[in-house]
Amino acid sequence: MRPPVPRNIHTVSESRTSAAENLEPKRSFVERMLRKAGILDVQKYRTMVLGYRVYEHVMGQVDYQFFFKHFNMPDTFFSWFLVTELHVWMIMVRYMANENEGKIIRNNAVAAMWDDTKARVEQLGKIKAKLKNEQIQEISYQFNAAMIGYDEGISSDDKTLAAALWRRFFQLEGNNPEHLETLVVYVRKQICLFDNLPDHEIIRRPVLKLIDIKTLCKQQE
Repeated sequence: MRPPVPRNIHTVSESRTSAAENLEPKRSFVERMLRKAGILDVQKYRTMVLGYRVYEHVMGQVDYQFFFKHFNMPDTFFSWFLVTELHVWMIMVRYMANENEGKIIRNNAVAAMWDDTKARVEQLGKIKAKLKNEQIQEISYQFNAAMIGYDEGISSDDKTLAAALWRRFFQLEGNNPEHLETLVVYVRKQICLFDNLPDHEIIRRPVLKLIDIKTLCKQQE
C-alpha cells in the first residue's frame, strides 16, 4: 500500500491573386508543422486541442476556495488536486460515451491536467527535482486508483459512490455526513447534466457547464 501524499503540501483579410490559388490554398504554418511532426490529420489535431480547451473551460468554473472552505479542506496543492481530479473524472465519464473524437478529447483533457499539475508543482518552492518527480508519480498512482473507485461508484448506488468519495476526496477524514451527502448529490447532478448534452455539441467546442455548488449547498441545508 502506497503512503498517501501529505495534505499539507503548499499551493501555489486575405487578398487573392488568382483562381488557382483559391482552389489550392497554401498550407498553413500549423499544418506544415503538424506534417513535419508526423501528425497528418489536422482535424485530429483540432480535437486534441479541444481536450485542453475543455479542461480550461471546466476548471475555470470551479470555485476552489468554496470547496476548501465548505468541505473543511486545507488550502494546499493536494486539496487543489483532489478537487481538480474529481472534475476531470466527470469530464472523462462524459467523453467516454463517444468512442471516436470523445476518447481523443478525454485523453487530452487528462494531459492538460497533468501539465497544469506539473506547472503548479514547480511553483511550490525550492524542492529537489527528484522529490517533485516522486510526488507526481505518487499522485499519478492515486489518480488511477481514484478513477476506478469513482467509476464503480457512479455505476452503482449512492452508498458505493459515497464510500469512494470518502476514501479519496475526504481522505478517510471528517465525520460530517451532510458534506458527503452534498458531494454525492453534486456528482450525480453534474454527471446527469453532462449526459444531457448532445454529442455533436461537446465534440465541437467546450460547452460543459458546472452546477452552482453554492446554490446546491443552500438547498441541502
